[in-house]
Amino acid sequence: MNFDIDRQTLNDLAIFRNNNSRQSIAGLFSHTNTIGGSEVLQEMFNKPLVDPVHIKERLEVFSYIEEHDIKISLNRNDYDFVEFYLKKHYQAKPFSVITGFLKIIHAFNKDNDHYVIQTGIESTLSILDSLIKFADALRGDLPKKIQEFRSTILNTFQQKEFVWLKQLIEKSNRSATDMAKADHFFRQLAYERVKILLNVAYQLDVYQSVSQSGKALGFTFPVVNETNIRGLTIEGLFHPFITNPKSNDVEFSPDSNVCFVTGTNMAGKSSLLKSIGIAIYLSQLGFPVPAKSMVTSGFKGLITTINLADDVEQGHSHFYKEVLRVKHVAEKLNQSKDIFVIFDELFRGTNVKDAYDASLAIIAAFAEVKTCFFLVSTHIVEVAHELSSIENINFRYMETIFEDTNPVNSYKLKEGITEERLGMWIVKNERILEIIKDSLKP
Repeated sequence: MNFDIDRQTLNDLAIFRNNNSRQSIAGLFSHTNTIGGSEVLQEMFNKPLVDPVHIKERLEVFSYIEEHDIKISLNRNDYDFVEFYLKKHYQAKPFSVITGFLKIIHAFNKDNDHYVIQTGIESTLSILDSLIKFADALRGDLPKKIQEFRSTILNTFQQKEFVWLKQLIEKSNRSATDMAKADHFFRQLAYERVKILLNVAYQLDVYQSVSQSGKALGFTFPVVNETNIRGLTIEGLFHPFITNPKSNDVEFSPDSNVCFVTGTNMAGKSSLLKSIGIAIYLSQLGFPVPAKSMVTSGFKGLITTINLADDVEQGHSHFYKEVLRVKHVAEKLNQSKDIFVIFDELFRGTNVKDAYDASLAIIAAFAEVKTCFFLVSTHIVEVAHELSSIENINFRYMETIFEDTNPVNSYKLKEGITEERLGMWIVKNERILEIIKDSLKP
């Protein structure tokens, strides 16, 4: 089963770079040492996990690497050259002990070919040496994936045809015969096995670099609950793109599966919603999250509606796009459970009366779906008051206080419903009415 997510959600959360964001969440972790590692990282980002068991297996690798300070030598030049060498189109020269010497001379008679083969073999041997040392250094109770990596490496070199190769790695002076035999072996007899070992190294590159990136960013690894009880608790949540961000705590449970957030303009509602979406997405990858701690039961999908654009080509108004988005969510709710839904400012594209009626109806309907979690923000405070009798709706607001008649946003999430409104204050503060009146003067 694939994790249910769409392009709108990926763009809302800036998971990858898009026209609305110069930064990306994927970019925060793009510090792998090898090109192959970068490709594995991209694949992981494109395929969030669904099964909590698989998420925990990935998290266990990170925990083991950090606890035991495991490091594998990853020389980018070696890996880049080996990939080039293995993909080289010319055929490896057949090796024979009897006619070996003459064929070796022929194989290396072109300077360019000689350099590629010589350097390719030496780089391959260097990589294999680092993998053997990594596998030999592993100690203690190994996580499942680390065991798999270790077995793949060690079992390879226990095979009869690989025994001589291990001896060749340790050999200081390699003859032309050694090199010709290794070339034939790498690019013909053991090509697929070498590629498997390279993939192990690329995965280790990702685990090592993501762990280091998460630590540098102040992220933490989530705890995944494998029980059937749905829940999400995040402490110290923050948005990774904000300098000196304020942190907040959020909690969802089966008895409180809808969170209704009110707040003034610029109070931080959108950033909060994005932070939660980002944390959920990263937790489904088994990656570190922007928080002090996170405990989650895991989800099967994530749908956000934060930066919804008009569809000029289709002739759809903003309101109609919002309606279609809500319909899309409704259809998903019929297909699956354990989906996390985020709406920022429901029905902002229509008049206040329609927005009020539609928001009231939709949120009340969401509250009846106990198998999913919903996070909704609005500036229509009256909707919150009308829904206050529904027990499983958790009301929160982003705090704004006035100091010397000026609004100050604390960016802290508080319990309850705010009554603060800033629209007219902003209009007056910008002296718009005075500017219009000034235009009437002769």
